[in-house]
Amino acid sequence: MFLKMKHRIRWFLINFKYAFRLNKPFLFINLIRNFFCVLFLNKTLLRYVDFAIGYRCNLNCKHCFAIDLIENDRHTITPSEYHRVAKEAMKLGAVNFSFQGGEPLLYPELEAYIKAVHPRSNLISVTTNGTLLNDTMLKKMKRWGVDILTVSLDSGIPEEHDNFRQKEGCFSEIYSGIKRALSYGFNITIGTVITSQNLRSEGIKRLIDISRNLRIILMLIPGVPIGRWKDKENILLKSDDIAYLEKMVSKYPYVRTDFDANYFKKGCGALKEILYLNPYGDVFACPFIHKKLGNVLSDSINTIRTRYLKNNLFKDYHNKCIATLKEVYSE
Repeated sequence: MFLKMKHRIRWFLINFKYAFRLNKPFLFINLIRNFFCVLFLNKTLLRYVDFAIGYRCNLNCKHCFAIDLIENDRHTITPSEYHRVAKEAMKLGAVNFSFQGGEPLLYPELEAYIKAVHPRSNLISVTTNGTLLNDTMLKKMKRWGVDILTVSLDSGIPEEHDNFRQKEGCFSEIYSGIKRALSYGFNITIGTVITSQNLRSEGIKRLIDISRNLRIILMLIPGVPIGRWKDKENILLKSDDIAYLEKMVSKYPYVRTDFDANYFKKGCGALKEILYLNPYGDVFACPFIHKKLGNVLSDSINTIRTRYLKNNLFKDYHNKCIATLKEVYSE
């Protein structure tokens, strides 16, 4: 019991470190308000909005999910349109806005996109492959109000990671970038895709060691058969894999899954607490559920979200990743 309580306290303190920013008092106020509304008023509040600003990338990853979403002939939403969407999302409770790609650090417009989502009042995250985390870029992002960098690492064994990303030497580049970012005061999350094949591997064990040594969160993301992994059903976690994963999360306070990121309820928070928007304004329940729910250029976030929260697949916190359920595409 004592060890379990100690784990929970450490888990809470880590969360607090990542969410609390002295230079963003309105963020703290909004978080307190949201916790009150969820806990005492039983409201389902949006928490996190993920913007993909474009799918251009400087790596060629073997598991890239984004290749299915590229539509180069479509209008991409502008910073002013992001600003409107952010205001709508904030009214629904959103306090964390994340930017990803492709590789978002390749886009000169990233500053304008970040400024469009009220960085002084919100937690700002950037998801990156970590190859461009030089001093110049880190100083810029610090000025823009970025708080968290989610850096993709596939294995703690350099050769395995480099092979997966198909670029020799990139693990060393990325690891140096992570340490550099920490010195600038960024909170770092390592994002790692797990499958039934790699979950118990030495590469994952070494990533756990890295997260513990650097005191940064390791987010383990179950792989889904989409993108370059389309039809690879063998990657899906089995029941014994899920049990093993839960033991890892309960043992190491820095190891997490998306199921642990919700306000209070454990499970898949897709649509309830998180949303993903592609560069064309299409709304998805999460980056790995490639079912379009609507478009922000024709409907409000509230209209789209309200419509699908009535759907049995989205209204509850499922104990299984919704992206792995084939029913989601037939509803």
